[in-house]
Amino acid sequence: MTLSPFVAIDVETTGVNSATDRVIEVAAVKMNHRGEVLDSFTSLMNPGYDVPLNPYTQRVHGISPNMVWSAPPAEQVLAALTKFVGSCGVVAHNLSFESRFLGAEYERLSAPAPSWQGICTLAAARAHLIAPNYKLETLLKLLDLPAVNSHRAHEDARACGLLMAAMIERAGVSDLVPLNAPTISPTCSVPTAAIDLTGRDEPQVIDQNAVRTAMGGVDPTTEQTRILDAFNSGAELVICALAGTGKTSTLKGIARLEAQRHPRRHGLYLAFNRSVANEAKSQFPDQVQASTAHALALRHLRSTAYGPLLAKLNGGRATFREIATAIDSRSIYFASRGDGPALLAQYPVTRLALATVERFCTTMDEQIGPEHVPAQAGIEDGTNHRAELVEHIVPLARRAWAAICSPHTWTIKFTPTHMLKLWADMHPTIGREGDYLMLDEAQDANPLIDSIVRDQTHLQRVRVGDQNQAIYGFTGAIDAMSNIAGATYLSLTQSWRFGAAVADVANIYLRKLGTTLRVVGNDRIDSRLITDADPVDAVLCRTNGAALRELMAAQHAGKKTALIGDTLAATRFCESAELLKAGQSPRDADLAAFTTWGELQDYVEHAPGASDLKTLVELVDTYGVDDVRSAMGAVVSPGRAEMIAATCHKTKGLDDPSRRFRRAHGVSASSGLRVRMRS
Repeated sequence: MTLSPFVAIDVETTGVNSATDRVIEVAAVKMNHRGEVLDSFTSLMNPGYDVPLNPYTQRVHGISPNMVWSAPPAEQVLAALTKFVGSCGVVAHNLSFESRFLGAEYERLSAPAPSWQGICTLAAARAHLIAPNYKLETLLKLLDLPAVNSHRAHEDARACGLLMAAMIERAGVSDLVPLNAPTISPTCSVPTAAIDLTGRDEPQVIDQNAVRTAMGGVDPTTEQTRILDAFNSGAELVICALAGTGKTSTLKGIARLEAQRHPRRHGLYLAFNRSVANEAKSQFPDQVQASTAHALALRHLRSTAYGPLLAKLNGGRATFREIATAIDSRSIYFASRGDGPALLAQYPVTRLALATVERFCTTMDEQIGPEHVPAQAGIEDGTNHRAELVEHIVPLARRAWAAICSPHTWTIKFTPTHMLKLWADMHPTIGREGDYLMLDEAQDANPLIDSIVRDQTHLQRVRVGDQNQAIYGFTGAIDAMSNIAGATYLSLTQSWRFGAAVADVANIYLRKLGTTLRVVGNDRIDSRLITDADPVDAVLCRTNGAALRELMAAQHAGKKTALIGDTLAATRFCESAELLKAGQSPRDADLAAFTTWGELQDYVEHAPGASDLKTLVELVDTYGVDDVRSAMGAVVSPGRAEMIAATCHKTKGLDDPSRRFRRAHGVSASSGLRVRMRS
């Protein structure tokens, strides 16, 4: 290529899937090895029928549907491109992308693809440069080249050509490879501390055997291949992985391939909980650190001004009266009448102040305010009682937070939640320039974790999860997968966990949720729907109250039953019910606004969002407190159970051979929907 001109090409597309998306703009710039432009060709392209433009890609390149519809047809544009390139070598940044899309367009025309050969500037840059990332825009700035990455084909092709000329001049890069070469980029030589453009041998291409090994001995699916290619290009990724679609194996495949290509590049896998992080440590390569956000916070805060607070993590718990005294908490006597209780005792007031702190600690807010005071059963929003309650609670919560943040005050326990809040407020920097970060279960990240990940602009970021499985909104969690500017959105829909029968049912729910994604059942797994006559091993419920109802029904049918849910909450409710029936105030802060059982009965009949509480009230009214308490005492371990009653929150990710779903779409709540899975 030092003797003959080369042609830098770039395409703009409607998306990232060459099987369904289309090329809508093509550009080619002919250059010599000094970066001088000899000729150029550019044209919009009409695929021939209405191809909806992805809203995000349309914002990126600015090409409107009207521009596409009025463009020359694909046959005319591709013929002109073929003639323009001729026998020249071809250059592209992420050559596999251009190759895949142009090859698909030629195939649709039943025309043979040209036998071009070329160089991928992305692969060459990874081999010869040390950079924060290998996006075209970054490399242009790094080498101080007079071009911009505009996300329009002509300017991007010219920029790619200038990058190629720079590497020809400084590193002697010149060897061509077939345009249809494997898409996995070459390994990187040992990095240096500064930019190194001295001549090196052209690196070897990783073959598909390496890809198969990285994926656990199986060939990646088309969806997984797209994800591997997109990560290889340096893109920021958002992956929506439906249930059982190989999310973890895909992330491991990314990490293992990256460890082969760039053994000195490090990754961070952020897990939702400690057990997942511990399991990941044995599955990911050594270059990847698996951790929870709380563990990172602990490690980083040790060397900060907050370090002395960490000793309080192991401190004992003070008594309720000690905490109340520390924040000057007292009973609230409400001045208003008619829309709530006359009194809220010291204990629930103190509990509510601490709950306000916990709610504040899931946000990036700078100060505790009225918006952080949780709802209190029996006190409606918009009432005078609510206004009085907030006015009393906010100062108490602020005093509690001040005590928590003082290394000299041990009355209120310092918890991992507080630790994460302090760390997030520091806007920390994680890892080194050019490393990468994977956030798992991104659909249930709290605002703190979302903010921390967004701050790591020096890392290549991969967010993975399933918005359809978001179940922790009640804890303050948010969807950290939406509205990520500049990210490439991809999906995993092929299930490895269940067959077509279960997939069909799952798609009913997905359709109901409004998502366009549909899960694809695995042909190798025999799944079937079962009837009420078939035995059921597990019942999944949305709430604790519903799970308790299923428990009691199974026990009355003579089955040994386990309960996987919040058993402590059910026990507390029984105690509160006894006190309310006796005309006494309950000790449970959640019910402290009620003074009689009748008040609670009236509340659950008319208050919105009280379905779980209503179920518990109905159980007590139907069976009595003693029977409900006896049912709790008769539960057995899951290993001994004939049937398990469980909440979705407690069993997410667990495998049961047969499950029935309460409140299933299209099925009555009494009979539910039951699914048996056989492998």
